[in-house]
Amino acid sequence: MSRQILSIDIRNNSIAAVVLNTGLKSSTIEACAQISLPEDIPEENRLGAGLAALLQHGIPSNATVVASLPADRTIYRTVLVPFKEEKKIRQVLPFELEPNLPIAVDELVIDFQRNSDQGKTGLLTTAIDRHYLEYIMAAMTAANMRPQLVMPGDFPLALYLTAYCGKTDERAILLNVGTRRTTLFALKDKSIALVRSLASDVASEAGVEALALKIRQTLTAFADSDPDGFTPKTLHLSGPALNAGASARLAKALDLPPQAVDLRPSAPKLDAATLSDQWHPYIFDNALAMALIEAEGRPCPTFHRSSSPVRKYWTTYRPYIRGPAVLLAVVLLLSLAGVLLESHLLKKSVDQVNAKAEALFAATFPQSRRVGGDVLEQMKSELKKAKSNSIDPGQTVPEVRTIDILFQLSQLIPKEVDVVFSRLVLGNDGLTLSGETAAFNIVDDVKGRLEKSDLFKQVTIASADMDKGGNKVHFKLKIDL
Repeated sequence: MSRQILSIDIRNNSIAAVVLNTGLKSSTIEACAQISLPEDIPEENRLGAGLAALLQHGIPSNATVVASLPADRTIYRTVLVPFKEEKKIRQVLPFELEPNLPIAVDELVIDFQRNSDQGKTGLLTTAIDRHYLEYIMAAMTAANMRPQLVMPGDFPLALYLTAYCGKTDERAILLNVGTRRTTLFALKDKSIALVRSLASDVASEAGVEALALKIRQTLTAFADSDPDGFTPKTLHLSGPALNAGASARLAKALDLPPQAVDLRPSAPKLDAATLSDQWHPYIFDNALAMALIEAEGRPCPTFHRSSSPVRKYWTTYRPYIRGPAVLLAVVLLLSLAGVLLESHLLKKSVDQVNAKAEALFAATFPQSRRVGGDVLEQMKSELKKAKSNSIDPGQTVPEVRTIDILFQLSQLIPKEVDVVFSRLVLGNDGLTLSGETAAFNIVDDVKGRLEKSDLFKQVTIASADMDKGGNKVHFKLKIDL
């Protein structure tokens, strides 16, 4: 499913925006723009005016918005904590930072980034003035831009660069050069180990030398405090104030091989061919990094995050829920295994009973063919058929067998008697015997002979009629069994 992300890189004198369309297979840079903040209006209105001008450049406001604040507004500190649970870290972090902060900790919004080796470098914390953050949020809300994430300035670019440190040296520095400030990032073991914002002016040779001196002093102090030391091998360069001359002077002053940062070729699943004429990596790379972080869900320190209460609860209590959740999953799996085993044993028992029933059916009715369905019902049906030898199968099976009735008839009526039986019906109310003979007295004779049988309780002539030709007498006898 595609999604549109608007990332806004806010600086002290300009804003840069990138619109990224994300999809399952690839992402495309839809638009980009840079706006200089007007200097002839009050400072509190400059950002609002810049955002309004940004919308006039065709930048959509209905996309998912992420933003970063000026890098020099963020306070960075590195602290050590004796535990890893996020809830405990957030509880003690203000007390750990308070002695080293220039303002009261209650006036700050604080977040942190875990480093790759917490035992050595601890946590890289970020903090920003709460009132300044409220000013930014109010200005963006007034422009109908409600950011989902608000990140530290220049940090997304450094964070995204560390994701591809396998292609570069493990020790490197990133300089994000602005018109008045330069942000220094020390990259170590695919993580950000140090961040400092330094005053700079790279337009002149003296300004570059002054900046290089500050960088060397900062890195020397950092190397002395790190047990493994820190010797960078590569200089990554970016920033809106960077140009070819400044890059060469910085590389020469720091005595490091320079490498210009350009995220478009290195970012996975990104169509780098769009907006080639308008794209300037030094200006838009940080905004692009923000959009990619939001699209890929990479962890990053934030000063504001709009998320559902469920997600926030899960993030906070995930370490405490993980153990019971695993135990619950094991219990459910064992219960399911028990149910499946019991079902298998029960099915096996049912199959054995069915096999015995099939064998009993085959032994009892060898002449019958087994058909599908319940073997018990078919066995009942076969028993009914075995008991019923009635000529009329529609009648109820009597207690006296038909073969016994026929035997009595053959014994009581000799062959000399001129009589022919044409129909025998056996039902609940007895036996009905139909036939024809030559005279009425023969009917009386047959009745008398049948009454001598112990099998027949009573014999009644139900009807006796001469046919139209006068040759035959048709009769019907009612016999009670």
